[in-house]
Amino acid sequence: MKTLSERSDIVVFGSGLAGICAAVSAAREGAVVRLVDERACVGGRIGNEIRFPFDFKGTTNFAYQRETGILDEILFYLSKHNLEGNYCGLERSLNTWIREQKRLEIFSGTQLFEVRKNKAGDKIESVVAISNKCGERILFRSPYYIDCTRTGVLTQLASAPGENGLETGEYLKSTASSKEIPYRCAATMEIGLSETPVAFNCPPWVSLKWEDNHQLAKIDLLESLSKELLGIHNVEWLGKTKNEFKIESADLIWSAWDYLKNRSPLVERARHLVVECFSPLTLSSQGFRAKGEYLLSPEDMESGKEFYDSVSLGRSPLDLSESLLCSPRGKIALPQPFEIPLRSLFSSKIKNLLFAGEHISSTSRASASFSHPPTSSQMGAAVGVCAAVCIEKKRLPRTMSKQGNIDIIRKRLARTNHTCALYPVEDLDNQIPHSKIVSSSSLGSFVGKGPFFKLSFIPNRGLLQFPIISESIEGIHIYLECSEDSEVGFRLLQGSSTATTIPGECLESTTQLIRAGGVRWERIFLNSNVKRKGWHFLEFTKNNNVSFYEYENVPTGILCHHPLKSVEGGLHNPYSEFCPKLPNLPGPSTSIALEIEPKQKVYLANNVQNEKNRPDCLPNLWISEETDFRFPEFIEFHWEENIDISSIDIVWDASLEYLYPARPEIFSHSIPPSIVRDYKIYYMNEVGHWQDLIEVFDNGHGFSRHTFENINTQAIEIEILSTHGLNRAQVYQVRAYS
Repeated sequence: MKTLSERSDIVVFGSGLAGICAAVSAAREGAVVRLVDERACVGGRIGNEIRFPFDFKGTTNFAYQRETGILDEILFYLSKHNLEGNYCGLERSLNTWIREQKRLEIFSGTQLFEVRKNKAGDKIESVVAISNKCGERILFRSPYYIDCTRTGVLTQLASAPGENGLETGEYLKSTASSKEIPYRCAATMEIGLSETPVAFNCPPWVSLKWEDNHQLAKIDLLESLSKELLGIHNVEWLGKTKNEFKIESADLIWSAWDYLKNRSPLVERARHLVVECFSPLTLSSQGFRAKGEYLLSPEDMESGKEFYDSVSLGRSPLDLSESLLCSPRGKIALPQPFEIPLRSLFSSKIKNLLFAGEHISSTSRASASFSHPPTSSQMGAAVGVCAAVCIEKKRLPRTMSKQGNIDIIRKRLARTNHTCALYPVEDLDNQIPHSKIVSSSSLGSFVGKGPFFKLSFIPNRGLLQFPIISESIEGIHIYLECSEDSEVGFRLLQGSSTATTIPGECLESTTQLIRAGGVRWERIFLNSNVKRKGWHFLEFTKNNNVSFYEYENVPTGILCHHPLKSVEGGLHNPYSEFCPKLPNLPGPSTSIALEIEPKQKVYLANNVQNEKNRPDCLPNLWISEETDFRFPEFIEFHWEENIDISSIDIVWDASLEYLYPARPEIFSHSIPPSIVRDYKIYYMNEVGHWQDLIEVFDNGHGFSRHTFENINTQAIEIEILSTHGLNRAQVYQVRAYS
């Protein structure tokens, strides 16, 4: 068999989201990258072959949770170019986006065969793979290798240290139970409709019987079918089996189908249904975990432990012994996103091997959380940048993970709008914090000019979130009407901590008589000193007759939270009794209309000077007054002395409370209306006149980077001409570098 040689700076194995983000982030740092996958399709578990869900809702108690950086760029692209709204469109669009990246080449249908190491056995020298397309061997040589293969195939072939299987003791400890830990696996099936009835006889070789499955798994499938019989469904197994390692996706699918067609409550409705396709592999809980220099644990995730070398944030829920794999059912929502240290993302023995995904250095129970595609994508982006920096600096990942050196990687990641940790990365090269800011206007109210819409139901209980920066709260006003005199309970609560949107200590409570009457602003008589600036909450209870009014496109930081019992999905949340109402379409949320006394000036222009590119305990962005943009909104930066500038980065408001759906959909408006569409950038020339620098029309990204010939100036201006639909300009951060 002929052998071809491929030399590059970095080879990434696995083209799921982790591998894609690793390859692209490394290529954008200047590395020549090869992306290799055994399958013909890109996308991994969310791709056209496997079709597992992309995301779960409600998995963390932080509302502004969506990832930025490369993943957000991918999602914007897919929502715009996947016009079919299906997995075939996703495959085509994702493939197109990858192939547009410079210095990156894909090798699909290429199976790992052999890993060759140096004499010391501590470095990979080359990897042999077999191409299914051309029937030839390919010898990949590079200084660095990244394993994003889901099962850690490259890591295992390299004989890098790690562990296989489930740590049952860890699960027993978490549940305080001595019962046997069940076997878990999952697959997906697509159901179609036949013109004539189709009978089904279960093949004798199917080793599973659906009635032996756990109740949670059966409920999950029935609930999915009750929403829509046709289409793609998760099929999960949770229980005892024989020959666990021989269970295939066909066993799982046909056992479920046998029950559905022949013995379920849906037998009559299922007479014309057929299985059109199903995933060729099963997701299992018996995976491999590599050994790095730090073992990430559930305790780290749950406590929000901070790491000096954190390079990415995760928000996936925490696993329990009876959790499902492709559903939040049975999992625990975490109080806040969790940090992932670089020391968990490279091998403790193989010096030039990094990894991202569920096989990173972690305990068995923690590992189950890292199959969450958005979380694994963040690890991928981080290790891609790390590998590129290692080549540039001629240092190993172990060296770069040390205090001092890690700041280089964290700063590079932050400049791509990637969130490294719960707290922002300090960037001393940014010139914006040293400037004086002038803006056209700043939003001074939580409520716009309307219109308001009456809620179609009367909520008995709820929670309203808002930011507070004043020393006291003198009054809260809610827009409402009341059908008859009614006493409603109110409580004012402060936020529990800086990295959550969970209510904490009660500052004051009251029961207030709301008189019958028409639509009006009603003052809730709560007066309290503010102990800690940040999120505050108004809880209302025992409401039977008061109708509230909501409005669309609320400013960032204003949210309505519903009681958890009204939220579907079977997710456990021991940290909060409420869940925020998040938008169903790309864009800002809707919320019940309220105002605070005194007015909270939280949207001033100087927010763009801080190092925060998303909300934490405050919104952290500039919002202009409402406008029709007949006259542009602007923000100016002035320095006392002239400075050199050759690049400007802008983080727009991409509505981070919005989460993309679990499976592909057609978007009528794919770009959040809060993103600025048209804008110009000016600089002040040597005679004090504004001069054109950059002109952008039809921007569709939440992050814009501009590089240009060096200018020497005392001021720059960003002039905003329009958005994608919002009647305000909204900007999180501006950075300028020489």
